Amino acid sequence: MPIEKSQKTIFAVSDATGELALSASVAAIRQFSQPNVTIARRSKVATPENIARVVMEAHESGGLIIFTLVSPSLRELLKNQSDQAGVVAIDLMGPVLDKLSEYLQTTPSDQPGLKYQLTNEYFRRNEAVEFAVKHDDGLGLDTLGQSDIILVGISRTSKTPLSIYLSYRGYKVANIPIVNNVPPPPELFAVDRGKVVGLTASPEKLVAFRELRLSKMGRPMSENYATVDHIRSELIYAQKIFAQLGNCPIIDVTAKAIEEVASEIQNVLGK
Repeated sequence: MPIEKSQKTIFAVSDATGELALSASVAAIRQFSQPNVTIARRSKVATPENIARVVMEAHESGGLIIFTLVSPSLRELLKNQSDQAGVVAIDLMGPVLDKLSEYLQTTPSDQPGLKYQLTNEYFRRNEAVEFAVKHDDGLGLDTLGQSDIILVGISRTSKTPLSIYLSYRGYKVANIPIVNNVPPPPELFAVDRGKVVGLTASPEKLVAFRELRLSKMGRPMSENYATVDHIRSELIYAQKIFAQLGNCPIIDVTAKAIEEVASEIQNVLGK
């Protein structure tokens, strides 16, 4: 099926399952307002023929490759063929393996998939990342009760970045947006309130974030979405929702790093 010119494709390429390349691609692309991006996983790419095929596919579609290959020779082959085809290829595993080789003064195994033979923590983390993606921005309400943490807040209060960050720490995180004067989904009020955290920020900071988002989308700064009066109205409505949720803990994300806010969330929920 031909890919439209406006469509962007990231190929998550691996000699094993492709989970690492896929998870990294998903986490990164969530930071951009790009609804026309497709992530295509290409696993078991472990021969020169496989590499030639995926490079050609990326070249023909105008795609970008993010890859995790253990074998140095296959990494070099993919990089060289990508350069020749004019395809951008990002190596996630190679630089880490090279630095570890220097530090440990030994060479890594070239066995594909060995890096996935890990503890239950690895599988729990990947399951959590997948859960966060499927429960981003109000999605997956039918399984909302399976969440470890539920983040609630108006637009641009860092719900998605926090969800992804916490998921990499093994928590199943869902986030639900609060839209001014629109009742939240009933599923939110049916879950264990001890999982819910409200997020807020200063109106001035939200104005800056939203103006930046509008600029990237090519939309006028005059939209209500980025006006301080409209944002203050949203914050007041959010406070009402937080009260309806049993006065859930509220964390102000203004001028705080994602890591700092995530730590506060864990603390207030006893995680």
